[in-house]
Amino acid sequence: YQRRVREAVVSTQSTGKLKIVLGGYQAKAMALCKQIEEINDQLDTVSVENVTYTRLRESEQNIIPVRIKKLEDHVKRQTEREKQLQARFKSLLDQRKDLTLEIAKTGYWSRSRSASATR
Repeated sequence: YQRRVREAVVSTQSTGKLKIVLGGYQAKAMALCKQIEEINDQLDTVSVENVTYTRLRESEQNIIPVRIKKLEDHVKRQTEREKQLQARFKSLLDQRKDLTLEIAKTGYWSRSRSASATR
């Protein structure tokens, strides 16, 4: 009977020691499981972001030529408009020059000035 009691006491002590040792391992295992879950969540997020940005890159690569063409067309239109405006400006300058010469030939300015001076 004493032998059984002694074995029970030893067994209880051993169980306590095992709980202490195994409790540390269980805590480490739980912490590692939590880290694995967090890493898996991050992996999922990164995977979704990768797919999203890959699609975005492909979309942008496809639209770049269209944007370049639009810009080139815009520059071409603006250049043509600038040429037209410059031609119009030159025409107006020429017209002013011709009118100035015509006025100088007819003496309109000198007559109108002398008429206003006599008033």
